[in-house]
Amino acid sequence: MANTNATPLSNPKPRDSLTKFFSVARTDTTAALQAKLPKGSLITGMYVIGAAASDAQTTAVISVGTTVTANELMASYDVKTAATGEGYNIAGAAAVGSAFASKLTVDTPVYAVYAETGTASTTGGPWVVKLEYFLTGPNETL
Repeated sequence: MANTNATPLSNPKPRDSLTKFFSVARTDTTAALQAKLPKGSLITGMYVIGAAASDAQTTAVISVGTTVTANELMASYDVKTAATGEGYNIAGAAAVGSAFASKLTVDTPVYAVYAETGTASTTGGPWVVKLEYFLTGPNETL
């Protein structure tokens, strides 16, 4: 009898979604290590959830990345006008390059940073970032 559990590489089997949560505050103006994603991860979504928008005069943004530059995954997500209490999946809207379509080949750090311009903020945040991903098999291509 044939093995009916085999899954061709061109048709990967369904996976459970995994998540990493971390908080970014107005005072987090230097990129800090927030999480690590294991080798084989594929990012499927990122949400920014906040109860209060920043009151910085000109701009206020959160960036997330894989180095202290912190912009390889999400660059300059607006938390001045967009952080009004709802979650927002930025996978298609603000992801950088192919960040959400590439299988990670090594364990990968995740950094986050807040930046603002104009008169400094006195209110806003903190914002919770929810990073969704799943793990692929070692020989699986997507």
